[in-house]
Amino acid sequence: MNPPSTSTLTLARHGRVLLVTLDRPHRLNAYDRVMVDELRRTWRWFGADDGLHTAVLTGAGERGFCTGFDVDDTLDAGVTSPSLDHAGRVALTARDMGIYKPVVTAVNGHCCAGGWHFVNDADVVLCTDQATFFDTHHDVGLANPVEAVGALGRLPLGELMRMVLTGRAYRIDARRALELGLVTEVTAPADLVDRALAIATEIARHPLDVLTTTVETVWTAVQAQRSAAEAFGLAMLARSDASAARRGETMREFRH
Repeated sequence: MNPPSTSTLTLARHGRVLLVTLDRPHRLNAYDRVMVDELRRTWRWFGADDGLHTAVLTGAGERGFCTGFDVDDTLDAGVTSPSLDHAGRVALTARDMGIYKPVVTAVNGHCCAGGWHFVNDADVVLCTDQATFFDTHHDVGLANPVEAVGALGRLPLGELMRMVLTGRAYRIDARRALELGLVTEVTAPADLVDRALAIATEIARHPLDVLTTTVETVWTAVQAQRSAAEAFGLAMLARSDASAARRGETMREFRH
């Protein structure tokens, strides 16, 4: 089965491991509508190919892993976020697509806003010593109804609330991320992808059915805790459409 054609992602096969690179470094790997569509097609293909047991997800360049949605593209589309499907659900990660193969996320720079989806839904997370984690939802006039809930499984409540409520002013550096258990390992930038591939290759040596059974079982437990709160948050976000004009103004100000 051939991989999907992509313009915003770089795909490379390493034995049983698929390396997925978010490839919009000029936009700090923010996702636009094209990237979202390509991610969905890539995860479906990854899930259907029994020769692929694990995936590594990272970002191109050293400055940004992923900074959430592309503000310009989102304003042009007139949508709350390009990550939402027609049913109003987030459809961005392998977990969102119902794919239960292990995913290693390698954070190579700034991770904020919607970039947290990829961290929250990863099975293993590592980062470079230059990585930073923060949130910008409130800075652009948006509530944080999904990423914050997902991050509850990664961060202590106090740390999470300070980050989300404060906005971009509060940042978690690589050292602090390791202390908090947000990541399991910190590497030099030049070593990040090789280290992530090594971890993914070690995982991939196990039988696929064993891996997916474990991953799906664990994530079923995680989703049991997350799904009700995320659905409530998305409903609240949809109800606040009356403030869309104000959000648009705030996004334009944030962009500049």
